[in-house]
Parts: sequence; C-alpha cells; structure tokens
Amino acid sequence: MSFTGDLEHLPIVDVIQLLNATRKSGVLGVRGRKGESQLVFMDGYIISASHLNNTLRIGQVLVERGAITEDNLERALEEQSKAGSKRKPLIGTLLEMGLVEEKDAYAGLQSLIEMTIVEILTWKRGSFVLDPGPELSADGYQYCPRDISREISIDTRGVLMDSLRIFDEKMRDGELSLEDDAEEEPEITEDDLGLADLDQMERRIPGVFVSLDDRPTESVHAAKEVAAKEPEINPVRRLNELIAALPRLRSAPEVAQAQLGYVGDIFERALTLVVRQGETIAEKGIGINTSRVAGVVPVPGIRIPFAESSILRQAVESGCLYCGSEHDEAFKKYLLDRIGAPVPEKILLLPVRSSGKTIFLTYADFGSRSEREVPVELLNMLAAQTGQALENLSRRRLQQKETGTDQAG
Repeated sequence: MSFTGDLEHLPIVDVIQLLNATRKSGVLGVRGRKGESQLVFMDGYIISASHLNNTLRIGQVLVERGAITEDNLERALEEQSKAGSKRKPLIGTLLEMGLVEEKDAYAGLQSLIEMTIVEILTWKRGSFVLDPGPELSADGYQYCPRDISREISIDTRGVLMDSLRIFDEKMRDGELSLEDDAEEEPEITEDDLGLADLDQMERRIPGVFVSLDDRPTESVHAAKEVAAKEPEINPVRRLNELIAALPRLRSAPEVAQAQLGYVGDIFERALTLVVRQGETIAEKGIGINTSRVAGVVPVPGIRIPFAESSILRQAVESGCLYCGSEHDEAFKKYLLDRIGAPVPEKILLLPVRSSGKTIFLTYADFGSRSEREVPVELLNMLAAQTGQALENLSRRRLQQKETGTDQAG
C-alpha cells in the first residue's frame, strides 16, 4: 500500500524522518506546482535522488565537482546502454568501472540529495506518494536493489540536517524564496491525496503517555484546555515523536499504552486487548464506558475467545491490520454488548507481533462520531515499531538475566 499525503499538513521533513525511522524502501515522489522530484530510499537510507531540474543529475554533479571527467561520464553512460535491462544506477556503474573514488561518489550524491530537499522545502503546497514496489528507480530507469553488488547510501538524518542548514542560510542571504501563494496551482483532489481528512483529527486527547505519570484528573482537564488552544500536530510528526520515545519505555504495558494513545487520537474509542491462551483480555482503554477526558483507564472484565471470532482470530494469527465493517457475532456478544456498538460500523484491529507471535491488539472505533479516513499505512508503521520495541525489551531482559547469572556465579 502506498503512503500518500499533502505537504501543507505533512511537511517533507517529517515524512523523511518517518521513512528513516521505520526503515522503509521505495521511491518517494513529491509533486508540486513546479514539477516532480524524487528521493529513493532503501531500508531508510537515501540512495538516489531526482531533481525536478533535469540538468541536475548525478553525472553532471560529479563532473562539476571535478570527481569525474566528461569522457569518463560518457564511458559509463555507454556501459549502461550496453547493459540493457541489467543496467545499474550510474553512480554504481562509475564505481564498478573504477572511474570515481567512493568518497567523491558519496559527496556528489549527498550534494544532489541536498539540492533536491532544499528545493522541496521552498514549496508551500504539493503532494507526495511513496511507491514501495520491489523495483526502485534512479537515473530514469528501474532496478532491483538485490541485483546491485555495490550501492552508495547516504545517512538520512545527516543529509536532512545539512539540507535544513543550507535552506536557512540561503533564505537568510536572499538566494531562495518560498512559493508565492498567488501563483496559480493545479487543483488537487482528496482522492489524489488519499488522506483528505487526516489534518482534521483531534489531537492530544489524551497524550500518548497520559497515565504513565499518574496525572490527577485536574491535570487531565487542564491539558485538554491547553490542547484545544494549540495548533494541530500532524500525525507523521506525532508518529516520529512516539518512535523516538519507544526506547525509553521499560515494559510491555507501557509500549502497548503508547500505541493505544496514538490510535486513540484518531478514533473516538480505543482498547488494548492482550493475547492469552485462546482469548484476548481487555487491559486499558480510551473512551470505553467513560469520557475521553479521563484519559487512559483500566477496562476490567472483558474477555473475547478468539476461537469464536473470525476477524479476531485472523488478526491474531496473521498479524495483519483489519479495518472494515464489523459483523462478527462474537465481537457483538463479548465486546460491543459491554461497551455499546459504534454508530459507524468501521472498526480497527491493530495487532503487534514479537518473536513471531501476536502479543496484543489495539481495538478502535469511531463511537458516536462520524467515520473518518483512517491512515492505514501510518498505523502499520506504528505496529511494526511497537513490535520492534517489544523485541528490544525482551533482549534487554535476557541480557540482564544472563549478566545477573554470571555475577552470581
């Protein structure tokens, strides 16, 4: 599934950080009034870029930097032409032919990526889409990463920081200017964006870690009043913040609650279901038989045998997100009769797996609110990161146990 969005509400800096943090691969196409630029990711690293200015290509960048000669560029292009369908990216071809030093290749590619990002930063509007297909694109043709014996990849965080620095300096010196809002722009429909209602989500009610510090009710009310006055935070930035916080969490319940908080900002009601032998047990929830203002609260007494629920069993066994209408009798009997059926029929089941099995799921629905667009790709990224956090916690406990055993011996 493609990851799409609107630059006006999901800034490119947050998008790049998210793709890096979640180790995504694919071609990120960014389209604005001026044209389209691309950034190519592999496992979260940027390995290529395509600037909307066709004269800014990696070969020309390397020539202008003195890293290669025009003759060597022609030789590499000729070699690419001979390779036909087995062509490799130009920078890889230059490296394999020994026509460029690796450090010069890195510097040239970083320069091209920086120019591409800096250009996009000047756009006030536009859309993006990540094509996660197995074939990536660079230098005007597609290739399969596994077929490349030698690839140059750039540290995403480093190049992003450098791009922001360059952007700030050029804006300060008057060498750059932002897009003029008065200039005519092509109309972009909600279908083109794919996340039309994402920017209208309610934010920070409650925060991801509301109950970790046992805040009193007064603090929760105060936090809501402050949040109502604050500008909305985009879901990509929110996810970046959550991912950065996951390594600081010390237990599986804290990890589950972090995911619960994020999902609870999208849906009216959310509930953590812990997988036990043959059933799921409700742990904590948001808006379940209580006001959302109460934040994250325990939800005792709800058990759902997943042997009796086809959608629950499928989610537990496959580990795949389910988002759709609910017509499961077991869900109605064991859950909805207890918490009340949602007005829109759409529900979410977001399983989190660790060591090959589902540890818990987050259930969510829109309660009495109208149905909204669900950012499925962001939720899949979230579940992958919380699953990784659980595995890291498991390894940490094992190491601590082994260290304690060694010291005892």
